[in-house]
Amino acid sequence: MYKLLLCWRYLRTRWIALASVISVTLGVATMIVVNAVMSGFSNEMQTRIHGILSDIVFESHSLSGFQDPQWHIDEINRAAGDQIAGMTPTVAVPAMLSFQVRGQWVTRQVMFIGIDPKTHAQVSDFGRYLQHPANREQLSFDLREGGYDTIDSQNPTETPTRPALEHAGWPHRRMRVNRERLWKERLESKNSAENSPARSVDQQVDAMLAATS
Repeated sequence: MYKLLLCWRYLRTRWIALASVISVTLGVATMIVVNAVMSGFSNEMQTRIHGILSDIVFESHSLSGFQDPQWHIDEINRAAGDQIAGMTPTVAVPAMLSFQVRGQWVTRQVMFIGIDPKTHAQVSDFGRYLQHPANREQLSFDLREGGYDTIDSQNPTETPTRPALEHAGWPHRRMRVNRERLWKERLESKNSAENSPARSVDQQVDAMLAATS
């Protein structure tokens, strides 16, 4: 106990020593916090990258790829099959994508990636982020008749609900097609519509969806 009293009396009379102790304490605490944050960030980054890229990637120098990818897979399995968790063929080529936004065509350069939906889930975590349970169970990009996750499946207790996904899938696709058709009809009959007031486009879409449901 007397040691603490001596230290306290010494530090009370020598403020420079007290400031030095506080500075060293803050520096060590900052270093510990930064190391902990960077360690967590590094682990998270490695996990995310490992969920996208495989441990070993066999690439072809030709744009046409391997002539017989299944033969290569069989040969690799024959040589080291007991040490391999999964394999899948993938095609990645540069491509140009054109899409229409509000009546204007937009062209972008993209990387076109082709996968095998039956085996791609063995080497990637991509399927975990799909928004339909059936598509997560068997990797698929098919549209469904509803049933999409209104609550994030990754954090069901910490994320708010997403009511916009209640009509995702084919219902949203049909609603969009009907909306575009109604807009086209409205533009074509613009001159005649000025004489007789009509319902808004949203009201027409709602009425059509209610009639077809």
